[in-house]
Formats: sequence, C-alpha cells, structure tokens
Amino acid sequence: MIRLSIGGEGLSRLIRELRWRMDPLNWVQLASILILFTLFLILPIFSIIVNAFLYGGAPSLAWFEKILSDPYYMPWGGVDLSFYEVIESTLPDGSRRVIIYIDGFDLGVIPNSFMVATLTTIFSSIIGFTLAFLFARYRFPFSEPLRILMLTPLLSTPFVGAIGIKKMISPDGFVNTVLVDIIPILPFRIEITGLAAVIMVQTLLFYPIVFLNVYTALLNIDPSQEEQAENLGAKGFYLFRTVTLPLALPGLEAGALLVFILSIEDLGTPLVFRGTNADKLMTVAIFRRLFAPTGDIQGEATALSFILLIISLGVFLAVRRYISLRKYAMLGKGGIWRRRLGSIPVPILPAIYVGLILFLFIALLPHIGVTLMAFAQDWPVGSILPSGYTLRNFEALFMDPGVSRNIFNSLVYSVVAMILITIIGVSSAYIVSRIRVPGIDLLDALVTMPIAIPGIIVATGYFLTFLGTPLNPIEWGAPLLIAAYTVRKFPFGVRTFFAGLEQVDKALEEAAINVGASRTRVFFTITIPLILMNILAGSMLAFIYSMSEVSTSIVVGDANHNDAPMTWKMYDIMFKGFGGTFQAAAMGFILMSLQFLMILGSNLILRRRATALISL
Repeated sequence: MIRLSIGGEGLSRLIRELRWRMDPLNWVQLASILILFTLFLILPIFSIIVNAFLYGGAPSLAWFEKILSDPYYMPWGGVDLSFYEVIESTLPDGSRRVIIYIDGFDLGVIPNSFMVATLTTIFSSIIGFTLAFLFARYRFPFSEPLRILMLTPLLSTPFVGAIGIKKMISPDGFVNTVLVDIIPILPFRIEITGLAAVIMVQTLLFYPIVFLNVYTALLNIDPSQEEQAENLGAKGFYLFRTVTLPLALPGLEAGALLVFILSIEDLGTPLVFRGTNADKLMTVAIFRRLFAPTGDIQGEATALSFILLIISLGVFLAVRRYISLRKYAMLGKGGIWRRRLGSIPVPILPAIYVGLILFLFIALLPHIGVTLMAFAQDWPVGSILPSGYTLRNFEALFMDPGVSRNIFNSLVYSVVAMILITIIGVSSAYIVSRIRVPGIDLLDALVTMPIAIPGIIVATGYFLTFLGTPLNPIEWGAPLLIAAYTVRKFPFGVRTFFAGLEQVDKALEEAAINVGASRTRVFFTITIPLILMNILAGSMLAFIYSMSEVSTSIVVGDANHNDAPMTWKMYDIMFKGFGGTFQAAAMGFILMSLQFLMILGSNLILRRRATALISL
C-alpha cells in the first residue's frame, strides 16, 4: 500500500532517499514521463469528465439522465431476445432458398457493449486455456508447428479480420457454398452478422492472447508443487482444480483482462458490419454522435465516453486488484525445470489432429478471406473462390496519391511513436524497477493505465482539449495521432523493457557505482547494453501496434483526411463499392505482412520471453 501522508521525519528520509537514488538524468526521465501523460492522457480524460457533467454550460446530470432513460441505450421496459431470423425466398428456377441470419441478442447500446466484451472474453478464455494446457502438458508429433500456427491470428487486427471474414461467411460466401452447394451438409444457408459476428471475429483474433499468457504460466509452474500434491494422494481433475489451475490463474486473468478491454474498445469490427445491430455498441454510438451539425462536441458523446471509461477502468482495476490479492508462490525461484509432459493415447491422436486442424481453419478464415480478396480480380456471387487473381488492387493503391500519402503517414507516425516509446518507455521501466521510493507504484500504474483506456475515449478527449489550440486536430492531425499512438501503445513497450530489467542482476550496476561511475554512465554503458534485445523487440512491437491502431486513427483521420493514416483509408474506401472492398483488403494484407515480420522478429529476439509483449 502506498502511503500518501508522510511525517517530518519520514519526509526527511524520503528526501535523502531521492538524493541518493535520483540523479539529473532520472529527474529528466521522470519529468518527460509526467509531461507526456499529463498532456495526452490525464488532461484529455479530465476534459471528458468535465464536459460530461455540463449541460447548457452549467453542472448537471442531464446527459446521463437522457442516456439512461433512452430505450436505445438502456431498454428498461424490455429487450429484443430474438437471436436469429429465418428468411425464405423463391428463386427464378422455382427452388426455395432459406437463409438463417444470426445477429445475436439486442439488449441496448450499453448492455450490448458489456455483453459482447464478456462473451468474447469467455470464449477466448475457454479456447486459449484449452489449447495452452494441451500444448504445455502433452507431447505428440507436430505439436510445436501446430502451436506456432495457433498464434497466427495475432497477425491481424479485428478490423482487418472482419473485412476478410465478412466475405467468407456471407450467404453466397466460401463457407455456405461448401456446406450447401458442394458438400450438401446443410439444407439452408447461415449468415452470421451483427453482434454475433463481432463476437465471432474478436474471439478468433483474441484467443491467442489468453493462449500465450496461460502457456507461459503453465511453463513457469514448479513441477515439485504438483508432485508433492500427488504424493499426498491428489490426482486427475482434483489435482488440476486444486493445484494446476490456481497456479496458472494469474496468466488466465491477465489474458482475459486484456481481451475484455480490447473487445469493448473495438470500433473497426462493428463498423465493418454496419447496418445491423452491431451499430448498437458504445464505440460506434460515440463515433457517430461526437460532432453536432454545428461542429461542436456533443455532450451525449462525452457522457457515453465517461460511461465507457468507468466500465473499462472498473474492470481493469478490479481484476488487477484480484490478481494482486491472489498470489500463488512457487517453491523455486528462477531457473528452468523439466516440464511435466504426458503422452496422448494413440487411438485419441486422430481426433486431436482433426479437432486442431478444423479449429485452425476456422481461426484462419479472416486471414484467408483478406488474402483472397487482396489478390482477387473478381469474386462472382456463389463462387467458392475468386474467378481470377491479379496485382491490380495493389497497383491501384499505390497509384492513388491519397492512399500513398495515408500509408506514408502511418509509417511516419508509427516510427516517431516507436522512438518516443523506446526512449521514454526505457526511462519509465528503469525508474519503476530501480528507483524504489514511496509513491513509485503510482508511476507504474500511470504508464500501465492506457491499456485500459479505449481509443475512442482518447480521441474524444483530444478534440475537447485541443480544439482552438495550435494542436487543433481538424487543422493538423499528425501531432495528436503520434501522441495517441505513443500513449496508447506505451504499456506494450514498457512491460517488455521492464521484463528485461528484472532479469538483470542489480549487483552489476551497484558494482560500477561503488567504483565511482555515475548513475547516468551506468545506465548507458551497462544497463542499456544488457537489455538491448528487449528494447529492440519492444520497439518493433510498438511500431506494428501503432501501424494497426484503428479507433483514434479513424476518429482523428475523419476530421483531417490529409493527415489520416492507412487504417482510416481502409475504412474510407471499404464502403465505396465492391472494388473498394478489394483495395481495402489489399491494404489489410500489407498491414498483416508487416505484423508478421515484426512479430516474427520479436519472437526470434525474445524467444521464451516473447509473451511479455502482451502480458500485464
């Protein structure tokens, strides 16, 4: 617990401690962190909070009363519990055509957002934990290649994945054509759309986050813990429930928390399925109600942003507190031990392979769809595959000056953000890891908090804070997009840098200080070289996460097209016709390729430590 009140003697001790542990470089590092987060995170959030409680220029709860009493947001009087709709039609040849549209329950905007995030988290956790346990505890042929392939969904954002899967699961898409026309397993066609499609896309793309966190937690379990329980008679499911699961629970909770936040902040996926009940999510409602016809920021949007902020931060803080209260200690400290590996009976192996391959195919549908559309010359209705393949979609992208400018913008913004995250992130991780003084945990919480702040909230706060200033996003979007990328992707870099520092023996730095080296010299000549691989890997991931940022990119880019990044351009061209969809897929393929190279490079650099990139 952090003590915020310090007596006279305690204050003197704190000052002496700061003089001893902090040098001019550390003070510059701390000031840089505080300035960055105050200007581009705390102040925008404060602006949202203030604006949400103003109505007609006076303090009021009117916006919240309006939202909570509006059936569109909170249908207190009843909800539509229809999960699907059956539509029958007669084709020109006289045959019947039956399509089942599955769009999910519509509970109102606010409950829908919570429902989608919760179900996505539950499904991702079940899939991720099952796969992690299988690959961590059992040895079977080709298990390692299959494990790596299970991580392939990390190569796409939900926005890009939704573009691909929407075509694959349409009534005349790949899946229905196979199951109805080629292999007549189903007598009707199924289209998953709306909220159900959002949950499906997010689950397929987010389960690897749980998978990696749980897999790492299982690898880190000291085998002696389970062996001692077995010696006392525990076995089977009882051993799993009382020993293995509790020891792996922090990894499961960390992965599930990240999935929940990524799901509830997602703007791109519901925009792809617009025109359905996917429109009734908080991120979409904020995006469409942000500006009044006069150009002013609407109080309704800021009130919605505040509610979304409370939900995100509430879940984040609750789960983090739960994790901190439930610490499961190992008997051993450090080191690498032999894993407990079981063997799968030979008669069960075929079923394991069939299940894994079938699931892998389903998980890769978004990527397959994006890739096929990116190279498709045409994709006739009812055809299982495109009628021809071409590079014209890519040629059209790079011949369009607007597209080239947007891609160039993304590259520039992401490189600058990567540099800032690296410089300030290493400083932040160093202060948190090495300067142990009262209150330092607040700094750790500050630099981790952006992971719980939805991008739509950050973008809304920027408009409220910087309209009418030299950083006006309508006139000049580049600085705020760079700031948004830096702040929002900061936790991914800083956790990687922090993991590297925790693996460096502090005695090496203390020995150099004892022989007369200054802390600044030690930082640059000893600490930095020892964590150089972590810095390189964290920087690469910061770059690609910045390139794939959707929420702030679309909101800020929509206000200033010249400064907009490539994810906004994908959104812009997607709804201009069929050819535009193919070009959007081509941009998605480029983004996926960049992600593949960066994630592959980071994993090769960090190897077993690579899971630090997406853990909490």
